[in-house]
Amino acid sequence: LDLRWLLFVGVAWMFGPCWVYYRVRRKYRRMPLLLGFGLVAMFIWFAENLGTFTKAWYYPAQRHVWHAVPPSKIDSWLLLMIISYVMVSALYRRGLRGRPGLG
Repeated sequence: LDLRWLLFVGVAWMFGPCWVYYRVRRKYRRMPLLLGFGLVAMFIWFAENLGTFTKAWYYPAQRHVWHAVPPSKIDSWLLLMIISYVMVSALYRRGLRGRPGLG
């Protein structure tokens, strides 16, 4: 029984309205957080394919002939991005506690 779709519904519900702000040179921009997660997950998947193509590593099914890593792995990278983001922001908040005016 695969219930990953429930995770993605929960992710869309929690992070859908969120935006991330970033700066390129001196100009500030913003982007939907889910789009950022998706782009990073896709770039990791491209890098994974590049790594297996150049034989930096390979999966057992790629031992004799190379084939692309299935796009379904993008889901796994997306979930990893979300877990990493939540963990880093929790640690960051924890570091701000006790500082006057910051936590």
